[in-house]
Amino acid sequence: MRLKTRVLIIVLASLLGLVVMGIFGLLTTKKTMMVERQAQITLLLDFADAQLRYYHSQEVAGRYSREEAQARAKEALSAQRKGSDYFIVRSIADNVLLVHATASRVGKVDPGGKALDGRPVMEAYMEAIAKSGTGQGFVELAAVRPNSGDKNLYKKLSGADKFDPWNWIVVIGFFVDDIEDRFWEQATLYLGVGGVLLALLSTLIFRMRSVILGQLGGEPQDAQESMKKIANGDLGIEIELAKNYDTSLMASLKLMQMKLKNMTGSIQENATTLAEQVKSFDDSARVYAETKSEEEFAALMRTVKKLGKTADILGKSVSRFRL
Repeated sequence: MRLKTRVLIIVLASLLGLVVMGIFGLLTTKKTMMVERQAQITLLLDFADAQLRYYHSQEVAGRYSREEAQARAKEALSAQRKGSDYFIVRSIADNVLLVHATASRVGKVDPGGKALDGRPVMEAYMEAIAKSGTGQGFVELAAVRPNSGDKNLYKKLSGADKFDPWNWIVVIGFFVDDIEDRFWEQATLYLGVGGVLLALLSTLIFRMRSVILGQLGGEPQDAQESMKKIANGDLGIEIELAKNYDTSLMASLKLMQMKLKNMTGSIQENATTLAEQVKSFDDSARVYAETKSEEEFAALMRTVKKLGKTADILGKSVSRFRL
């Protein structure tokens, strides 16, 4: 695998890792904020339940009639409104609103809105309470902000608590569009930070690649192949150097190739010349030997054969190299 491909894989893997970590972090943050919001709702529902139980105990004790106890309970819960956070109390039997931030809706049959899945809100509340087994349940719905003049629907998380003695259901919820806003703010922040980190990482990786290529003078795979061919006697290969890498390993390898090529060529040329000279000397020696004794002739021919053998060895030793 080429170095360029490996670097690209590292960059893509880093990008994937940043994306996965970012998504996981964002979803975890969003879930944590929703859990915190649920905990706040549970605390308020417990408070409302304690208020209702107090006034119901006063009824049971005979200090208040049911009507007076319920009226005082409704007054106590209505007084807890803070901005867009308020209690809603409904009569389960006839779906009449008993407590609400919008005074004109109080005392009237009010079906309420719908849950995000399209079910009537009371049906969603009662089903959530039944499933929880704790007397409380949570429902996500879309609602307008009361007394704001804004008719747009905003996502809201509502918790419901059933008060059996009076057959009431108490509801309080928080708008969670702020969680969505914070989620996308965090997403934008993560995207920016992740982009910067990826840019820095990519710059570092490509810089390292440039340094490696500068030291090698080319792809590591090409350097390995070139060295293998030269070791096998192929001195005629073309070694390509990257620009401005004249002091690299590949440049040194190419210089070694050129010197080996010149030296081998010189040896081959000298071996050929020696062989030709031995042959010429052999012919001359035979003519010369006619004037000499047989022993002198034999000694001369042994010398000629040794020279011929030497020329043959030199020729064979360089014949494995391909120029």
